[in-house]
Amino acid sequence: MTAHTNDFPSPRVAWFAIFILMLAYTFSFIDRLILSLMVEPIKADLGLSDVKISLLQGLSFALFYTLAGLPVGRLVDSHRRTTIIAIGVTVWCLMTAACALAQRFWHLFLARAGVGVGEAALAPAAYSMISDLFPPERRGMALGIFSSGTSVGAGLALFIGGWVIEAITAAGPRELPFFGVLEPWRLVFIYVGLPGLLVAVLIKLVPEPKRRLTKADATKGVANVSIPLREVFAHYKRHARTISLHHAGQSFAAMGSYGIMAWVPVMLIRNQGWAIGEVGTAVGASILFAGTFGVILGGWLGDKLESSGRPAGRLEVAFISMVIGAIGALMYPLQDSTVGIVSWFMVTILGGFMVIGCSAAALLEIMPNRMRGQATAIYFLVISLAGIGSGPTIVAMFTDYVFKDPLAVRWSLAIAPTIAYVLSAFLFWLSRKPYVRSVQAMRALGA
Repeated sequence: MTAHTNDFPSPRVAWFAIFILMLAYTFSFIDRLILSLMVEPIKADLGLSDVKISLLQGLSFALFYTLAGLPVGRLVDSHRRTTIIAIGVTVWCLMTAACALAQRFWHLFLARAGVGVGEAALAPAAYSMISDLFPPERRGMALGIFSSGTSVGAGLALFIGGWVIEAITAAGPRELPFFGVLEPWRLVFIYVGLPGLLVAVLIKLVPEPKRRLTKADATKGVANVSIPLREVFAHYKRHARTISLHHAGQSFAAMGSYGIMAWVPVMLIRNQGWAIGEVGTAVGASILFAGTFGVILGGWLGDKLESSGRPAGRLEVAFISMVIGAIGALMYPLQDSTVGIVSWFMVTILGGFMVIGCSAAALLEIMPNRMRGQATAIYFLVISLAGIGSGPTIVAMFTDYVFKDPLAVRWSLAIAPTIAYVLSAFLFWLSRKPYVRSVQAMRALGA
């Protein structure tokens, strides 16, 4: 793992790794988002407000996800990444199942925090591996396919989860070995969490790719040594404008998207009177198809534009995606017909997910290999606190404190995510020129 080389693994090995990593990402999003379909029974059982529910959906997960991500990121840059991912998968699956045992708000808060700690291992290790599996001109597409786990996982959580929850609810409480008699919403956490343990086994089948270093690092033979923190700080200082604009743009994108995914099921139940199964079908199918198409399209289009001579092509795609997302986010909450809601919601999801692959590929272009685990952890720290941590809560605060009416959640969704997407588009547009300068500087170092 210490030699500098331009060769990459065979396409068969690389795409096999991407498939397993995408499968892990899919399970992570199922475990992360299944709670959004069980808001009403959890509120009734534990006596929670919308704001407390939003903390379970957002802050409890995001805070510990980001805090754990920093030390994990340093481990990723110097240790076996497949082992780190396998441990993380095991932790988040067990903590998802542990949500079934919660008797108070803080019990569920801590279990969700444990899910965040486990999931913190995946993205830094996966991003680092992908940079060693694919050459730069193909990373956007590879990252798009890996990141499609977000839309596949979210879509399945809602599409299949809605009908499964209805069936489990209809069957009533059930006794399970070691757990005792559990209410339906508690059973869901067990059924969703434990099967993911199989993914931890599959991860160990993925070959650990050889690290690709700068010429200077390859000469020093430092692939298994953590990069000094002073070098990390120096790199961030040199590229501060690029990194800050990029991270801020993605943070507002995440804020809008997580606010939508957390509360659109609730809006459709409260305002439109849809059953959970109907909500799961409409929202889940939209995310599954429009989201998956969008995230892969964004990664592919970013690669295409940069390869054709537009050095800021990936950020131009990010800008376009946020414009599309903002238009859809403003429109779908204001519709009353099923066709209108679903059509505009799919536009929203297309834009909201297009940004993921191209933005991630842009990040790897401005980071040296030995810093990519830490850089990804810092990236997810920023966007998770802003997106997962505050997106659902901002929407809930509009509902609880501005409109003071649970039925006003539709107006909260029309306002908060739309503003977030517009700000994101503006920041991505501003980041184009500094990004080009940063990429040129990295290529001069042989990264």
